[in-house]
Amino acid sequence: MTVIKELKEYYNIDVSELRELPGDVDYQNIKYEVIAKDGEKFILKIFPGKDELELAKEETRICNTIAPMLSFRVPVTIPSKNNRFFFKSSAGEAKLLRYIDGEFIMNVEQTPGLLYRLGEKAGELTCSLTGINSNTIKSRRLFWDIQNAGFSYNKIDLISENPTRSQVHYFLDRFREFVEPELHLLRHSIIHGDLNDHNILVKNGRVEGFIDFGDSTFSPVVCELAVACAYMMMNKSFPLEEVLPLVRGYCNTFPLERKEAELLPELIAARLCISLCNSAEKKHSGRESNYVLISEKPAKALIDKLITLNPEKMRDSFLGAAGFEKGSRERKREWIFSVRQANTGSSLRLNYEIPVYMTGAAFQYMYDEKGNTLLDTCNNIPHVGHCHPVVSEAISGQLRLLNTNTRYLYDTMAEYIEKLLGYFPRGLDRVFMVNSGSAATDLAARMANAWRGREHMAVLEHGYHGNTLTAISLSSYKFDGKGGRGKPGNIIKLPLPKLFRGRLASGEEYAEEARDILEEEKEKGNIPAALFAEPVSGCGGQVPVAPGYFKSLHPYLKENDILTVIDEVQTGFGRPGGYFWGFEKHGIVPDIVILGKPMGNGFPVAAVVTTGEVAGAFDTGMEFFSSFGGSTLSCRVAGAVLEVLDKENLQENARKAGGFLKEEFMKLQKIHPVIADVRGEGLFLGVELEDEEAKPATKLASYLVNGLRMENILAASDGPYDNVLKIKPPMCFSVDNSVHFAGVIDRLLSVYPGG
Repeated sequence: MTVIKELKEYYNIDVSELRELPGDVDYQNIKYEVIAKDGEKFILKIFPGKDELELAKEETRICNTIAPMLSFRVPVTIPSKNNRFFFKSSAGEAKLLRYIDGEFIMNVEQTPGLLYRLGEKAGELTCSLTGINSNTIKSRRLFWDIQNAGFSYNKIDLISENPTRSQVHYFLDRFREFVEPELHLLRHSIIHGDLNDHNILVKNGRVEGFIDFGDSTFSPVVCELAVACAYMMMNKSFPLEEVLPLVRGYCNTFPLERKEAELLPELIAARLCISLCNSAEKKHSGRESNYVLISEKPAKALIDKLITLNPEKMRDSFLGAAGFEKGSRERKREWIFSVRQANTGSSLRLNYEIPVYMTGAAFQYMYDEKGNTLLDTCNNIPHVGHCHPVVSEAISGQLRLLNTNTRYLYDTMAEYIEKLLGYFPRGLDRVFMVNSGSAATDLAARMANAWRGREHMAVLEHGYHGNTLTAISLSSYKFDGKGGRGKPGNIIKLPLPKLFRGRLASGEEYAEEARDILEEEKEKGNIPAALFAEPVSGCGGQVPVAPGYFKSLHPYLKENDILTVIDEVQTGFGRPGGYFWGFEKHGIVPDIVILGKPMGNGFPVAAVVTTGEVAGAFDTGMEFFSSFGGSTLSCRVAGAVLEVLDKENLQENARKAGGFLKEEFMKLQKIHPVIADVRGEGLFLGVELEDEEAKPATKLASYLVNGLRMENILAASDGPYDNVLKIKPPMCFSVDNSVHFAGVIDRLLSVYPGG
């Protein structure tokens, strides 16, 4: 080969073997391992292009300058016979590097001691590079550079798998909002930029050297540590705890400033996101290789773990490792609690015996002030996940553009209405936007009153439809509950058609009973304007309305001009898994549908969907207007929720994860007789608890809810006797979450002192 002759000519090396080494497709340079006949090894790099050659010359200057200062080795370029660092080969300009012997750190046991020494060497490298100046390096705009994480933003959608895509989006969104504005405050220097597990060599338990300075850049110095941490956290059972020796070692030779330590968790996550976006781009363009994709699987696993780590815990852990005092919110907790106690009413209650002080959330997890991560099994309002970046961006983006009310024409309302109605059957084609489920109930009642001028309403026992005066009058859960004044005179209450522990055996029988009650009222002149009902009675104990009930009752309601109003505030938007709306399972098309809670993922937006005929009857001359309902902002947010539901296939996830969880509870039912019933579909389940005498096990439910709280799982109970676990988590709740949740309940039931 010509190269072999050239090595003999320029370096007087007799080559025994020449082996090409793998490289990144983003670079044109070619690398060889050279083995001389006397056994000595070298690395040969050839640069076909001028751009890479200029950078290679700077890399040579920098490495040869700092090498004598270091206690470990870096790639040193050997001058040729004519005392030049580069020579002209047949394939381009080339240079010969001294070989650094050792194993890649990925192939050895990464003990705390080794990671500490790695940190020390990385800090030592930072110290040596802070005195180096290079306009060539400073002019680089490299996508691998963490400070340029925004360059990867347009690659997010190339990631085909969820939850990885949404997790990467979440962390890059956090980087843009919380990190980029701070970067100019940090110390900058030339850094290696790529201390990954393929660029760190270890020999006899010590760090022998760092190789491949091809991604050197001028960046915040803490990014050097962030890159090393990102790769050393991969494939670890406890990535945060196991990487802390690395941070301590780094700070021993190059102390971090407090702000650098505080931003370290976000910088680590950003580097992982860059790597995953790069892999996705390569696969999308057909340029993937084993070298390019080697970190993809462990990076996915790590980014998934980072979601489960409380950001404050990570920040405090890195602060402690860097020698700074950790933050504390204990006094603030006491202040918050005292303000609530002194300045709000006692009716505004807190969950759990020990209230939770929340500081953040992501998808199906919430974070408290003590550094705990809590799995959310009952908060159905953040429908597509807490702090979902698509929703967050919709809010901030629209607020920067326009936020106004429905008295003007604008894009978002028309776009959202058309999109929303695509999920409804024909006939339901009128949308009235409001800003809460309670307001939607109130509006639906007004529409029903206007329909035939009737004042009476029919409702189901234990129903809940909101907290306004009208909504409470329609909610048996409220008017029959503590503090309630009993059934209002214009309300006709129908029995809840439940099968477990129900009085009747089928939905059809309950429907016949309802017809009899309505006929009796009809004879008194009390024909209701509408029946208000939920497909699943949440406050009734997560009780699905018995199959056949609506189907059998619906013709009677039609015959008597009684509107069917279905409250989908809790059941809608795909939560049942097999259906997008709860009413679909019952084979009816209601006259009015109430929407709320999950519609805006926690942003206050709700709606009433009805027919043209009902909407026409409501047009009595009195204008309908809501200051915030249907605003540019609320419609944009609601549209983002639908976008995420479709893109992430969350309805199917509800079917899959919810079905798995239900099966897990049914298995537990065979082990623990206190589980009397497991019911529901998708991610809307109820687990009813009873004692040996088949009486409601209210104390057991409280024990489980508070026991789960101590195990960092947020759960809640409901039902007339508060003995039913209500399970309505964010729709991204996973099969793994289900396994964990059911496992903890099994353990708690096994040691229940009253069992």
